[in-house]
Amino acid sequence: MRPPGPRNGSHSNKMMIGRSYRIAYRLRGIGKKEALHISNGKLKYLYLLSIMAVTLILPACQTMDLVPPATPPRLPKAYAGASHGVARAEAGGLAWWASFHDRTLSSLVSRAANSNLTVAQARQNLAAARAMAHSAIAGYRPEVGGIALANASTGSRVNNDFTRRPLQLNLEASWEAALFGQDKLTQRSADLSAAIANADLAAVRLAVTTEVAASYVHLRALQRRHADAVEMIGLLEKNSKLASVKEKVGLSTAIETEPQKLGLEAARSKRLELENEIAIAAQQIATLEGTSIPAADILKPQPQPLARTSLIEGRPADLLRSRPDVMRAELAVAQAGAQVGIARSDLYPKLRLSGTIGIGAPIGHSLFGVAGGPSLQMPIFDLGRRKDVVAASEAKFREAGLAYQQVVLVAYEEASRALREFNAARQRTAELRSRLKRVTMVRNGADILVREGLEDGSKSIKGALDLLELRASLTDSIEDEARALIAFHKATGTAQQDVPPRTSDRRM
Repeated sequence: MRPPGPRNGSHSNKMMIGRSYRIAYRLRGIGKKEALHISNGKLKYLYLLSIMAVTLILPACQTMDLVPPATPPRLPKAYAGASHGVARAEAGGLAWWASFHDRTLSSLVSRAANSNLTVAQARQNLAAARAMAHSAIAGYRPEVGGIALANASTGSRVNNDFTRRPLQLNLEASWEAALFGQDKLTQRSADLSAAIANADLAAVRLAVTTEVAASYVHLRALQRRHADAVEMIGLLEKNSKLASVKEKVGLSTAIETEPQKLGLEAARSKRLELENEIAIAAQQIATLEGTSIPAADILKPQPQPLARTSLIEGRPADLLRSRPDVMRAELAVAQAGAQVGIARSDLYPKLRLSGTIGIGAPIGHSLFGVAGGPSLQMPIFDLGRRKDVVAASEAKFREAGLAYQQVVLVAYEEASRALREFNAARQRTAELRSRLKRVTMVRNGADILVREGLEDGSKSIKGALDLLELRASLTDSIEDEARALIAFHKATGTAQQDVPPRTSDRRM
């Protein structure tokens, strides 16, 4: 459903313009009829009054009625991937990452929020936008400036017109009257630019916070896999020694012992790969913190963060208020509507009042002088350029409305997908934990038989290797569950809401 465009007030505007011109014409006619009875100075005074009347009346023709709120697409009452009876997070009232109960993660998020360079850039962009919005309508307010001139020319150097004297020191003032609401439209567009910059800052915080959490979860999973790889290498070394002993005593052949050697080499190669991936993940986290040296607290292996929550409650409609990119798209629609109003105002006349007070030399009669008056700029023929600008701005407005609807649909799709992945990973994790418990019990029984001499030691090693493979699957599932939870918070926009803004941000 396309959002409605700005109302077309061109007919009413033309009527008001015609009425204003008629009033000005009558006032000027009065001045002409009374010219036989009044002095020329009073006639000029009445003429200036007519110009002031036009200036005061024409603002009633403003093409305001900006943009109505963008219409979002229809969303269901619940996410497509939501399970029945979804409970609130256990860490109610706390930041979403507190559900992992990991102090290092909480410290990382806080450090990144304060020192990440991308966030710092977004802050400066917001400061620039707010500075520009502060004086956006300065062009439609009186301006005063001083000017000093020294010109050489031929002819008489004495001139009663002080503005044509070779030496001048003037105080100049000018004012472009916002006859059709250009000042309010310009200010609104600038304010919306600042609001868009603020939404961009929120989007950057959201991206950085979730990226830090996802990278940290991945790092802990890599450290867990590395520990399992070291344990696997130890088991494979024992198994390889047993195979060598059997080969020496003739209980096996070289062909039978070769797989054990190849498995040991593959495990050692895997350990080196994991060490390289751990270094890369730690460096990524350091970059997100705005530094080149990884912190010591992330290099020391720690248990994997567990998502101790059944996920938070949420409705798709909340996306419209929480996701920064959705809010930005809505603001962009409003800004495009303001640009339509500005483009339409360029179709009508522009009135500028200017004046000069100064001194000049050489002196003929008086050292001081005053000059000023109105200027009216009226578009007559420009090959349709102004109308084309209006048509282009209206097309941009419609495009912004469609972009807003698309962003809402993408946000809903991302949140639904993350919710499905979380539920699937949570179920898979529960199943793997149950299987791991059963396999551990079987292996403990096998170890007892080996210690009593009732079973071959190689069977105990094989059971331990099977257990490590199952543990590796559980490690992957725990990581997938945590990353899906992070992705859900990112998709719903709740991740950035929990990041407290810096004190400097509050003053901006």
